[in-house]
Amino acid sequence: MIRLLRAFLKSQRGVAVVEFAIILPMMAMLFLGTFEASRAVRAKMKASNAAQTIADLIAAQNSVSSADLVNYCNGAKAVMAPFSGTTLKAAIASVTNGVVDWHDESCGGASAIASPTSIATSLSNGAGNSVIIVQTTYTYSSLLVYVLPASITMTQTAFGRPRNIDTIPKT
Repeated sequence: MIRLLRAFLKSQRGVAVVEFAIILPMMAMLFLGTFEASRAVRAKMKASNAAQTIADLIAAQNSVSSADLVNYCNGAKAVMAPFSGTTLKAAIASVTNGVVDWHDESCGGASAIASPTSIATSLSNGAGNSVIIVQTTYTYSSLLVYVLPASITMTQTAFGRPRNIDTIPKT
């Protein structure tokens, strides 16, 4: 009986299976965590592209209306593909010589840009140029809720300078 017990304790046949069973959950979490982190980074890049798209579209116009801004917002939501664009919000401001010409928060109910005049002043370096400031907010929700249970809110800011005229009016 003691001989069988010693033979059983010295046996190495099941060690690899036991080690694999111990390491498998950690490896799966590392793999899924890397997948989810890369999706979050991609969503942040898409939100940045959406903000720059709105700024570029406005900067290329001679004037904008509220309907135009809604269309630009819808275009930015399309830029978010393959992610859902429903949580994308944008606030837009036009600043000339340190004065806010107009601002719009109708794109998804975004909150106003905090201190757009100081942002424009730091961009123009005292040159007094007109600047279009777009700030997007995107709420990213994970596909794998057990890896990343909370949603992440990403804020991106983009700038554009009017191309055709000095200041873009809003009608």
